[in-house]
Amino acid sequence: MSTQQQDVIGRPDRSKDALPTGAALLPVLQILALMCLTLFGWSLVESVGVSEFTRAEMAALCYILAVTGMIGAVWTLRRRLAPGRGRAACSVVVLLLLIGPTLLGRVSFSMPAVMLATALLVVDIGVRTSLAGDVLVSAVCLPLLSLSLGNSWAETLPDVLSIMTLMLVGTVLGMVLSRYDAALAAQHRAITERDAALENVRREAALEKELMLAQERARAAHELHDGLGHRLTQIGMSLEFASRVRSYNPDKAWNEVAVAERTSREAVGEMRTWVRALSPVRAENGRGVAGLEAVAASFRGTGLEVRVRDELGPYELAEAAELLMYRTVQEGLTNALRHSRARTVDILAAASSDGLLISVANDIPADRRQAVPQALVGEDDGASAGFGVSGLSERAAEMGGRVTAGRIGDSFLLTLMLPYRQLATPLRPEAS
Repeated sequence: MSTQQQDVIGRPDRSKDALPTGAALLPVLQILALMCLTLFGWSLVESVGVSEFTRAEMAALCYILAVTGMIGAVWTLRRRLAPGRGRAACSVVVLLLLIGPTLLGRVSFSMPAVMLATALLVVDIGVRTSLAGDVLVSAVCLPLLSLSLGNSWAETLPDVLSIMTLMLVGTVLGMVLSRYDAALAAQHRAITERDAALENVRREAALEKELMLAQERARAAHELHDGLGHRLTQIGMSLEFASRVRSYNPDKAWNEVAVAERTSREAVGEMRTWVRALSPVRAENGRGVAGLEAVAASFRGTGLEVRVRDELGPYELAEAAELLMYRTVQEGLTNALRHSRARTVDILAAASSDGLLISVANDIPADRRQAVPQALVGEDDGASAGFGVSGLSERAAEMGGRVTAGRIGDSFLLTLMLPYRQLATPLRPEAS
């Protein structure tokens, strides 16, 4: 059974047909009522003694047992029917069948079955019908019971009032069962709606992840076309020029070959940078800062000195937050390598009163400082936000956080701030 078929307390979900009066309570009440009805028949025998059986007592016993069997069959049929006219008819038939046993004596073991029959009238038809049944049975029982006992109506009235009172108790029981059924049905609908909503969230998350990957691939393709394509064109032109002038100016030809060699190394380095940026290496079972260490290690092969500082504490990040954290670090390392030509990068994971903080800071070499604006990225005097930073900002905003990027002194700083209430859960220490 799937997890979507489990209710909120871990029990298996029931089908719609089983929900209305289908819990274990009703079958138990029905079995007890039938047992009481059978005992009522035997009580008629014991009142006269087995040795003094008459045809009348034997007929009464057989009648009670026959009625008990018919009621059991009707209740079994009712359980298999869907809520509606079929169940309503079954409940009416049971109540009519019980009028006979009620007339065989005063308030007795027949009453539990009568009470349950009136309760099922409430469940299957309504409260008004059950009250009408109470009045009808009482009105029929008054003259007939008086006749069978040989008493006056005044002497029989207390017994009839007792029967009516117990039937009213059955009506109240039916109201309780109806409310219980309504609560079960509402819980069933809520669980179904919750499962559908969770499934929609899973699908949307999967689609969003695919869209994010597609956007990253599109960005990579665009920048590879602009950067790597330009270098490959430059290599081709240098080699072509060298082949034309090598016969009469070999020194110039060898210079162009050297330019082509240097450009090819730059192209290979850029390709490796993109491979690291789009396919980060993570440690096996690495989560949180351990995963950041693996990402940092993959960039150290480029010559960058990458340092990771963990001030986050014992927090376990949600999957969406962890993915955004890795993408932010990847973006910061890629930009430090490609744009700033940085030598050192410091990655900080910290917890503050405002939430989770991830920062990537890299030095700006002296020969690159003039080209880096002092204002933050996206501001009027700052650099325009590229596709990578814009995508990170949108994802952070959806989670209630923010992303900022810009120059701080002689360093460039990319920060991600996310709130705790949505994204971080304290780890529980294991029991010793």
